[in-house]
Amino acid sequence: MKEYIKLYWEHTSPKEKDEPVVILYEVDLSEERYATRSVDICADRRAVNVEGKEFGFVTECPVPAVDEFNSDEYGAEFKACLITEEEFERTWESGVYQCALFFNQ
Repeated sequence: MKEYIKLYWEHTSPKEKDEPVVILYEVDLSEERYATRSVDICADRRAVNVEGKEFGFVTECPVPAVDEFNSDEYGAEFKACLITEEEFERTWESGVYQCALFFNQ
């Protein structure tokens, strides 16, 4: 079973132009919440796919739940929401991100 998360990352001072402002995660709920794929979204809406070919996971530790990302523990620069598998796949396949770059909820 999978869960799809959109994480908005509001940089106060981005260091590089390729630093993501949004990250999409495909989280494997049967594997302790490790991400099997992710997409880094840059400010120019470029979508950079990340796939864990060697180990099957792209994260070094489990991906927090949306409520955890939105808690004070992660700070005001991070906000998250659940998305559909279709939104994740559309971005993965197209290489272009068509949705909001900033959290609006």
